[in-house]
Amino acid sequence: MVATIVAYPAGAAGEHGLPGARIFDEGATTMNLTSEQVHWLFGAGLVAFSLAMLVHAERGIKARWPEFLVAGALLVFGLALIFDPLLHGMAAPKDYAAETAQHIGLGLLLLAGSGAEFYRMAKRRRGLVWRFPICLILLAASAAFFTHAQHGADVPMLVLVAQHRFIGATLLVMAIGGLLSSDKREGAPGPAPGLLTLLLGLELLLYTEGRSLIGMPHDGRASMAEPAPPMPEHR
Repeated sequence: MVATIVAYPAGAAGEHGLPGARIFDEGATTMNLTSEQVHWLFGAGLVAFSLAMLVHAERGIKARWPEFLVAGALLVFGLALIFDPLLHGMAAPKDYAAETAQHIGLGLLLLAGSGAEFYRMAKRRRGLVWRFPICLILLAASAAFFTHAQHGADVPMLVLVAQHRFIGATLLVMAIGGLLSSDKREGAPGPAPGLLTLLLGLELLLYTEGRSLIGMPHDGRASMAEPAPPMPEHR
């Protein structure tokens, strides 16, 4: 199983996805997921993460591991965004270069935020100055979704833009909530962070580009069923 990187001339970037290069799979290296499926995968992960947050908020789990949920989620989603080309593989749309650059940049920010959050929780640092890095990353993620590049889809461009901006608005509310909240008290946080994370996950799970869950990669390169034969002409 080897991932091969093939260089293309400058100017072919928009045609082949990554600027100047194309990662494709030989065997099972890439997952060949459509854009819809990647959004749903992220959404399912966020829903699971939010449920763990809500259980902790409700029951106040005494163990320390719930304190590292946010840092762990940032690490997982950051790595997933950086390796976004391997998730898409041959199912990536042709005009995906700008989105790939945005995803990798956001992934690097999430990794930085994960490190800061791990340190904050491990050292039990409190106060706005220690929450500020995660809030700043949420603001950056919000801006990224408000200005998200788009590719061709089977729905009007307005639908894609609106969906990404709803996600951006949710991230903005999360960032503002983090800036205004107080972490002076001990114990589990309130339910608001978990509920907002659940909303974010549901927005990603409901994301659509007009394609089906299975068998319809980008640009209609495959379909779930063969096209129906033409109807005979009646004379």
